Amino acid sequence: MMLKEIKEISSDSVRLLTEFGSPGMIRSLQKIKEIVSIMQEITEYIEEPRMANSIERMRTASEAVQRARARLETVAALVNETGLANDTTNIALSAKSRKNSESNQNLDEMINAFKDLGKSFKILSDELRR
Repeated sequence: MMLKEIKEISSDSVRLLTEFGSPGMIRSLQKIKEIVSIMQEITEYIEEPRMANSIERMRTASEAVQRARARLETVAALVNETGLANDTTNIALSAKSRKNSESNQNLDEMINAFKDLGKSFKILSDELRR
């Protein structure tokens, strides 16, 4: 190693040591020390059995909500696919408009439509249970 390189290394070392002793660097190092201390406390708290169990329960609940959401999306798709929602709306509108009608034939048609709708819901319910 040449004398010039040794001088540069020494000079850099002295500058770094001087910089580490500056008030700004000391404050920064103290803040880092505080942050590390807080992180250690948080880590210890999370590792406690009660907290670990709580976190596991939250994870399990989140998974259950995701599964329920997926099942609801499936149900909605099946309801739309089968046209049950439209049939129900049409039957309700028909019942409303014929409410005051005295025609037994209309009443029989409406009763049969409601029976068919009930059967459709039963079939859908059975499919969803599988």
